[in-house]
Order: sequence, then C-alpha cells, then structure tokens
Amino acid sequence: MARKYVFINTPEKVAQINPQNIELWKKYLIGKNMKLSIATKTSYESDINQFFVYILDNYDNRFLFDIDVEEMSEIIEDYVAFCSNFLDNKTKRISRRLSTISSLYIYYKKKRKIKENPLDLIERPIVNNSIYEVKQTYLTKEQVELIRKELNVSNNIQLFLFFEFGLSTMARVNAISNVTIPQINLEERTVYDVKEKEGYLVDLFFSDKCKELIIKWIDYRKLNNINSDFLFITKNKNGWDKTNKEVMQSSWIKKIGKIINEPSFHVHDLRHSGSNLLYQQGASLETVSKLLNHKGTDVTSKHYLKTDFKKLQAEKDKFEI
Repeated sequence: MARKYVFINTPEKVAQINPQNIELWKKYLIGKNMKLSIATKTSYESDINQFFVYILDNYDNRFLFDIDVEEMSEIIEDYVAFCSNFLDNKTKRISRRLSTISSLYIYYKKKRKIKENPLDLIERPIVNNSIYEVKQTYLTKEQVELIRKELNVSNNIQLFLFFEFGLSTMARVNAISNVTIPQINLEERTVYDVKEKEGYLVDLFFSDKCKELIIKWIDYRKLNNINSDFLFITKNKNGWDKTNKEVMQSSWIKKIGKIINEPSFHVHDLRHSGSNLLYQQGASLETVSKLLNHKGTDVTSKHYLKTDFKKLQAEKDKFEI
C-alpha cells in the first residue's frame, strides 16, 4: 500500500494559531538559545505547528496553559492516535513530535510558569532507545467477553466494575475516580453531575451489566463495613478513600491488559473501545459524540472510531458494477 501524506499545518491554518501559543514557542527558542541547523529548526517548527493546528481544529484554539494537566495529557493521547491512525506517522516520527512538545513543557516548568508536564502522565512503553511504541487498543467483542469471563472468576468485584463502568460510560479516568454513590441513580442507570476536566459536570450512562455489578459491590461493602461515598476506593492509613487516577492507570488497567496480553493497555482505551463498539453496533455518530461529552462530532469521528473494513467492503459489494 502506498504511503499516504496528509498535511494539516498549511500556511492558512498556521496563520490562525492562537498567538499566545506562538509566543510560547518563540520565547522557548530564545530562552534555550538553541544553535540549530536550518533543517532541525524546520523539523521542530513543523512538529509544534502541527500540534498547535490540532489544538486549533479540535480544542477551540485554546491557550496551552489554560488547559489543566490532566485534560492536556488526554488531549496528547488523542493527538498520538491522530498521528498514528490519520497521518500514518511511524513510531520514530511520533516520538520526535512528543519530545518537541515535552521540551516546551519542561522549559516552562523549570521557569516555574507551570507545575507539571502532561507528558509525565502518559504511560507508554519505551523501546529502541527511547522511541515510544504508539498503540491505540480497540477491544473487540471477543476480547471484552474474555475479560469479563476472567474478571468474573477473580472475585475482584471492584476491578470487574471498574472495567465494565469504564467501557460502558466511556468516561475519562478523572471522572471515574470522582464518582460517588449518592450520584448514582440505579433505576435510570445514570450518574449525575460527575466532576470531570476543569471542573465540568457531566452525566454518565451505564449498562444493565454495570448496574448489576454496582449493586453487588455496594452489598459487599455493607457486609464488610466499608464506608465511603466514593464508588471506587482504596484503603490507606486513615481508612477508605477514593482511588486516584494514578492507581487506576498504573495498577488496575495493567491487570486487565494482562488478560488479553496487551501490556500497553491504558484506561483511555476503555473510552475508545466503548465508543467504537457502540458505533459498530449501530449507534449514530451524534449519539456516540454526546455520550463522550464532545462538543462536536469531528473529534469523535477522527480519534475514537476505527474503520470496520469488512463492513465497508460488504457495503461496497451492494453497489458493485
């Protein structure tokens, strides 16, 4: 198959980039006093402009430092998937792009303009001399059933619920971490007003399977005198408290990934997989986009839905001459 070339940072697009973001980059270059060759400087500028154009097209052209670190880490994960799936970038090029973005954040972190580098929150395996292995996992229905089968016999109710809840609600990990039991309406299978990115409140909708596990988990907690408002909990020296997203990303999701032999499996992959499976089952793009709490369908279609080539071929066959 011929390699495809897609350019999104056209001169017209670059001219529309948020001036504050351009200024960040200019000050970074001056501050670093980098004596670069023309070719290297062109590559760096191309990398950062592409990222800025991506923010322009998909995230309202926002100023980078107005986006909190958790949301930005998720944006960058989507950007990696975009580079891999849409631009057909290989691992070496994506690694370079991420390094360029990270260098910008590292510089301003040292200058105490920001507190954290969002790239530090992205767990990706490192291979071949620090080249990132880029892999977006879309679970198949068969993999979902295998995970359910294994978690069902593990007697780890909370881990099973975590998987089912993430897949069904397609929520971001910080929203999952913030869910409290009083917010859950079992009859309507809805979690109301969950705190998500930048303090936004969202409603989450869960399946019947998820409802059964929530009831089972609440009953287990009552039986064992476990008291906490949060749905997902971890015990510490002061008692039970909510499970933070770091534990979910570094421990819980890895246990699930082992079942399907996916060491790079990530919490965000539950969000991608849930939306993709829902769409492949016949849900409309608009419905999936609203459930993901996206502002429009562009981000949903570009970064969350995987093309079903068998279905595409079957549809084509209907009209073949």
